[in-house]
Amino acid sequence: MFDSAILLIRNPYRSLIAEFNRKCAGHLGHATEAQWESKEWPEFVSSYAPWWASHALSWMKFGRRLLVVHYEELQRALLSQLRLIAAFLNITISEERLLCSQSNQDGYFKRPGAQRPSFDPFTPDMRQMIDSFILTVDLALQSRNFSRIPQEYLPR
Repeated sequence: MFDSAILLIRNPYRSLIAEFNRKCAGHLGHATEAQWESKEWPEFVSSYAPWWASHALSWMKFGRRLLVVHYEELQRALLSQLRLIAAFLNITISEERLLCSQSNQDGYFKRPGAQRPSFDPFTPDMRQMIDSFILTVDLALQSRNFSRIPQEYLPR
């Protein structure tokens, strides 16, 4: 269906927390302690975590021409990642626009502070499931010669 695509992969743990916050409290809010402790959280993890893996695996399987970008690498090295993306898209971006992107890197739609639940919301069973998805996606990336999952995602 698509000639080419850019697959943006984010750490699934951070992705799950961010999406649950968005689902419960909108783009700028945070889920309440009660929401984290409700049955909604484990149900969310059991449906969204497999989707994280299947989404990446599907694009790797069916994408004809694919660029894999890791979200955290985009945050760490915005300019070099934007240059890679521009080269992949075969477009030219002026240095002025790149610097503008860098100076507005944080944007306006960011949750204030790193408010997280006062406890680890991931149970050992959740971690085991998510870690297996991380390893599956990493293996698929490796087998297709894409940049592998960042070390910070991998189970310890």
